[in-house]
Amino acid sequence: MTRLRLPLIVAALLLLLVSMPGAERFGYPPEEFAARRQRLAKSLGSGTLLMFGAAAQPPGVRFRQDNDFFYLTGSEALGAVLVMDAPTGQTHLFMPKLSAREVQYEGGNWLDEPDAASKYALASIQPLTSLQEFLARRRTFDSQTLWARLSERDEVNFGRVDVAIHQARRLNNPFAQFPSEDALRIQALRLQFPYYDLKDATPHIDRLRLIKTPRELEILRYNGRISAEAVRRAIEISQPGRFEYEFEAEATHWLLKHGMQGAAYPAIVASGPNGNQWHYEASERQTKTGDLVVMDYAGDLDHLTTDITRTWPVSGRFTEDQRKAYECVLEAQKAIAAAIRPGVTRAVVRKIAEDIFTRRGFDPRYAYIGHYVGMSVHDVGDWNTPFEAGMVLAIEPIIDLPDTQLHVRVEDTILVTPTGAEVLTGAVPKEIEPLLALIKSGAGSR
Repeated sequence: MTRLRLPLIVAALLLLLVSMPGAERFGYPPEEFAARRQRLAKSLGSGTLLMFGAAAQPPGVRFRQDNDFFYLTGSEALGAVLVMDAPTGQTHLFMPKLSAREVQYEGGNWLDEPDAASKYALASIQPLTSLQEFLARRRTFDSQTLWARLSERDEVNFGRVDVAIHQARRLNNPFAQFPSEDALRIQALRLQFPYYDLKDATPHIDRLRLIKTPRELEILRYNGRISAEAVRRAIEISQPGRFEYEFEAEATHWLLKHGMQGAAYPAIVASGPNGNQWHYEASERQTKTGDLVVMDYAGDLDHLTTDITRTWPVSGRFTEDQRKAYECVLEAQKAIAAAIRPGVTRAVVRKIAEDIFTRRGFDPRYAYIGHYVGMSVHDVGDWNTPFEAGMVLAIEPIIDLPDTQLHVRVEDTILVTPTGAEVLTGAVPKEIEPLLALIKSGAGSR
């Protein structure tokens, strides 16, 4: 009996190992960034592009390069600057000359790397001290346009509008009136180079970032699958008495184990009344029988994020009111995804979702909530643009009833394809019966 079962056990283990995702970081070939620069150069047409990389390491977290700068260079160096001739796309990088101590502690940059300019498809890599004279020499009477980012930068978990809002809130304090680093740079450029006509390159960059390349889609598909599996593992340990941070820990382990450099945003694991605080991040409450858990959490891989939310009853059973709200949100989310295809406008899918909420007796105010996803979880792009193939967006209809401590949200990251939509975060169930079965299958294990 043992001899007969052993080969079957070995075969099953091998199948399990093959089917399990391995830790993987994709990265990008230099040709990816060179192609992006050429597309941007064609869009700008004339003048000179000037882009700044991050100038300092934020304390306490892993460094992540400025999104726009990384998009065009792939460089993670601090203090680097890009200068591109728009008519030709010819690009120069300027990097600080590092001391031996800086290299010892932080690593070097491309300035000291042999043949780096050729390797990264650049015209030159020069010391940062040469930048000002280089810009002065580029002045010509037939092309005095200097393209720069005049809009807000975006961060991994904040879009450009989010950054602008937080900046405005900071300025409410009369003793916090200093401009942003980007604003000071533009001020210095205008002071030193008054003959340049500064124009905002942001709309041109945003248009490129809006449509994902094949390499980006490869990374986003992997990220979406792993992020969904991370949430799945959190659901599997559900039982009353678990702390919110236990769900976060379970998902975080899976994300990092499979190559994510970090989170796309701080984990939202909100149980019971915490669900009505949409961006609750404390993860400190102990769950109770009858609670819903709202978990919004995903990974950041190779400067690309995804976004996913699931809502489930920690005890494995919905109350009648919880189930009615969940069924409404789920129907709306699926209907929105089914309606997305190139050429369709947001007004069309919003009407579909609002009609479902109204028919089921819920306030349609939050029937359609969505945002672009990419380098930032609230990625760049014009929301007045009809859907196009290559766009990636998150769709998350919401029912929020603070008076009854009810909050239901179902969110997926979706790719617009030439014929419809592809759900990138579908590796965790959202249909009611499979979702409840997942809770029971785990039975609070691990």
